[in-house]
Amino acid sequence: MFSDELKLAAAPIMAEIHKHPFVQGITNGHVDKAALIFYVQQDYQYLSEFIKIYANAITKLTDRNEMTFFANSIDFILNSEIHPHHVFCNVAGVQYEDLQHATPAPKAYLYESHMYRAADTGSLMNILAAFLPCPWTYGEIARQQVAQNANTDDNPFKSWIDFYAGTENDADESLSKRVFSWINRLASEATPEQRNQAKQFFLKSCELEWQFWEQAFYQQDWHFKSIISQPEAQKS
Repeated sequence: MFSDELKLAAAPIMAEIHKHPFVQGITNGHVDKAALIFYVQQDYQYLSEFIKIYANAITKLTDRNEMTFFANSIDFILNSEIHPHHVFCNVAGVQYEDLQHATPAPKAYLYESHMYRAADTGSLMNILAAFLPCPWTYGEIARQQVAQNANTDDNPFKSWIDFYAGTENDADESLSKRVFSWINRLASEATPEQRNQAKQFFLKSCELEWQFWEQAFYQQDWHFKSIISQPEAQKS
């Protein structure tokens, strides 16, 4: 199946994500405060753009069940995915509200642009392929952390691990499994060129997931941040 092809191609990236020092820090219960703050600042901005991309996807659908999927995804980001942000803020000893006004850093900016590019193709398969690595990689991270017994009561990130392990458990209806199945259906009717384009969007998003951890761990921001400080007018 096409989903197996995607996972196999992304395996080297997924392996590096598991080994990333930020991810290992969550596993071990120790991440620098500056890295946690930078992560939340950037992820808040990125997820705000994610919501708009989901809304864009709805305009390409005619099936109400499919519309419901994206509507539920928007609700999840707005009302549920703030929980792992609060976990990081609590560990860092900062207020979540103080971290919601950052300018997207270069790699976050690139990831947002990549997602909009997928949406601009007008292909639902490209949109699904581009956004899928976000829930898929986080689910894989948490699943491995649970297997390593990292979600113990003495780990300050236990709630973070449990949250993502819970959203991507072994149930047939987990988010990633549903989207992989959806992509498989679309791929069965797509040309080789269309499948390859979707695969490239998927793999680039996997790479950008790794880059997102990297930028947060090392606080990789604009070199000339003092003059690149105001957000652009965002797409709607």
